Amino acid sequence: MFRVLFFILFVIFHSGSTAGPPPPKWSPFWMATGSGHSLLLNRTISVQIFYDWTQQVQVLNLMREDAYSYTVMHNGTLVWRLDRNNRTCCLDPDNSGVTPPRPGKHQCIKINIDLMVYILFFLDWLQIDNDTVYDGVVIVMEHECNSWTKTVPDTAKFSWLSSVITGLPCRLAWPDVMYTDLPYYSENRDLLPKGIFQVPDYCLREVTDPNCNVMHF
Repeated sequence: MFRVLFFILFVIFHSGSTAGPPPPKWSPFWMATGSGHSLLLNRTISVQIFYDWTQQVQVLNLMREDAYSYTVMHNGTLVWRLDRNNRTCCLDPDNSGVTPPRPGKHQCIKINIDLMVYILFFLDWLQIDNDTVYDGVVIVMEHECNSWTKTVPDTAKFSWLSSVITGLPCRLAWPDVMYTDLPYYSENRDLLPKGIFQVPDYCLREVTDPNCNVMHF
């Protein structure tokens, strides 16, 4: 649904990986902060991810190296591009209309930001079908991490890495395109920023700008 690169991608469920430890299952709620690097553009960005399956919402805060930042907010079937600093917001007419997938359904959402592919998935996205491959142990931020790579036909190839010792996420990556290391990860709702999933009152539920698009910086 979303073209190539950032925002949100969802994929769901069932089973199938090669040898090695079984791929992990995402928590229904989590948040993470990391740094990403585009191998294509040689650009560094900072990323905050807030994910809550129970509400079917996601928020991604993106900031590039010159400190320009914006938020991609997915709430139900609506997708906004939000600039909190300037209190501006527009509904993306191309990427709205998609409800986050529910258990038992297979659905994905793609978003393109300057050729950097960002994909977010639901719960057991690594276990669906037989297209997940265990890559072995990779060193990330001086930690040993198990790596799984999944290829979704006509969508993307991406990797999820988690600590060998703790099981905590280490990295979300798109081989040959971009990677995001995750030094901070939490499933503690008490640490959730207040109002992070609340849609501001200046975000209208109608299209006011036909050119609004969450896919480009």
